[in-house]
Amino acid sequence: MLGGGCAAPAVEPWYSEAPPVVLVATQDAGVRDLRAGYRSATCRLAPAGTSCDDVLLRLPGESAAPPTGPLPDLAQRFRILFVPGLFSECFDRYARPFSDVQAALTAEGFAAVNVRLPGRGTSVANAARLADHVAAMADDPRPIIVFAYSKGLPDTFEFIVRHPAEASRIAAIVSVAGAANGSPLADDLHAPYRSWGATFPLPGCEPGSGEEIQDLKRDVRLEWWRVHGGAVKVPVFALVAAPRPEQVSPATRPSYRRLARIEPRNDGKLLAQDQVVPGGYLLGYVNADHWAIAIPLSDAFPSWSAVFRDGVPRAALARAAIEVVAGTLAAQPGQAVVVAPVSTGRAGTP
Repeated sequence: MLGGGCAAPAVEPWYSEAPPVVLVATQDAGVRDLRAGYRSATCRLAPAGTSCDDVLLRLPGESAAPPTGPLPDLAQRFRILFVPGLFSECFDRYARPFSDVQAALTAEGFAAVNVRLPGRGTSVANAARLADHVAAMADDPRPIIVFAYSKGLPDTFEFIVRHPAEASRIAAIVSVAGAANGSPLADDLHAPYRSWGATFPLPGCEPGSGEEIQDLKRDVRLEWWRVHGGAVKVPVFALVAAPRPEQVSPATRPSYRRLARIEPRNDGKLLAQDQVVPGGYLLGYVNADHWAIAIPLSDAFPSWSAVFRDGVPRAALARAAIEVVAGTLAAQPGQAVVVAPVSTGRAGTP
């Protein structure tokens, strides 16, 4: 009907609730490109015989890698904190994110600790747990570098904003396949997950409320950035999972193909551009899917090798990140990096 009786068309929540966004190149989003230095450090630290071009994608705009040497005393200068992602607690008796990295760093003398968060906890609840954990480390004055994986990144951001006193200990965040802008998969799965997935019995973790998947919806994440992004002054260094197609685990290929309809460069759970924090730093693009970049599945399930792809030098990637983060912080003493509340992601899904 035309005229005054015209009814408003029904629309998906994304179109009415998500803030305006733009898709731009990283430099136009204020992202500082550290790929060359990070590649140099990773190649130096990777196991003998490793082909760096098989570990890190070389995408347009990356400059030549400068030679780098190790920085001294990093284990004495920083503490390392690992923040896991959605469902991690449910399965950590079998395979825990960063367990191999934690072991390697501990052997080198780092104080490296995994934070056990509720696998189906909301970002607000997990932020409170993070605050308690950091407060319990008050006897160690060293600044903390946080490695935040997947949903662990929104949980960490919530911690930064809601618990500023405890968060003042955080020197930097390394986002490892971090869900900075959420995922279209959360948009797809929101309704069925709330209906039955949140309470489906899983080993090792309590049922959820359904709000934990809400935390990963793209409209929710982008609106969070609009409201709170200016309060995130901790520098964020993005390590993006962006596997070549042959490196995608068979078990995650259906979701990889779903996301590839939007953006071929995805890790099976997140679009590559949704892992980069505007106003932050870009370390590199790892040739690994969402699981392999953080979880040592080949160690945990050697007989299941047919359903996943591994061979990722996670310890070298993490150790190189610590070096680059430390070098960057040393070059800018006392300068906080304000994360702009804008998006590098697409404004919608097909």
